[in-house]
Amino acid sequence: MERSIGRLNWREFQEAVKESSGVILPIGTIEAHGCTNLATDVTIPEFIAERLAEQLNLLVAPSINYGITRTLLPIAGSMTVSPESFESYTLDVAESLIRNGFEYIVFMNGHGGHIAELARVAQNLWKKTSGKSIVVHWWQFCEPLTERLLGEAGGHCGLDETYMVMAADKSLVKPEQATPESAFLVRDGVYPYPNAGSILLYKEGQGMPRFDETEAEKYSEAVIEYIVEYIREVLAGWKYHSL
Repeated sequence: MERSIGRLNWREFQEAVKESSGVILPIGTIEAHGCTNLATDVTIPEFIAERLAEQLNLLVAPSINYGITRTLLPIAGSMTVSPESFESYTLDVAESLIRNGFEYIVFMNGHGGHIAELARVAQNLWKKTSGKSIVVHWWQFCEPLTERLLGEAGGHCGLDETYMVMAADKSLVKPEQATPESAFLVRDGVYPYPNAGSILLYKEGQGMPRFDETEAEKYSEAVIEYIVEYIREVLAGWKYHSL
């Protein structure tokens, strides 16, 4: 079964939406990511979405590629939209999906720059359409899993993101560009602008990329299963409460 909405014609979509009560909307931004592609924050949510769709019988909507880039905006290749534009546009897209027959949306987010905006989108979507949603910030949600499986925290173009991009398309990863000079430890109480690295680490001594393909594959599979189990919990709770 084709699950990508953008690849369906209108008649195929009309039939597919009868069989899938939910849809995944991948969301990211375009910004510098050390040794991975500028669209890392889109590549990973799309990769996750493809695999979730099969396991949960969902469709996948075309991605929202441009988000709110903040401290990395001055680095080459980084792009942004205003918070107001992002929030308004994402809500419009979500409303359209609900009005096309979906009961709920999984916002699969790959970027930390618009977390508050996505929470408001989810709340306003319910107010305007009664459409349910789940916002998943995959790296944040999977942090306990990352530390358990990989033995350390991830980061921006850190170990977790690099492994997920490797699992999606290893040609997008350039190990030789993961240099000490490209990495910067983010600390509380100080705010450099622009940020001083394209690899951002959040725990001292942890998170630098590794490039073990077997480990990357095992990690990505565990991430998918971790998210699948959570979504199933939410769906069961909604069903129990007749939501």
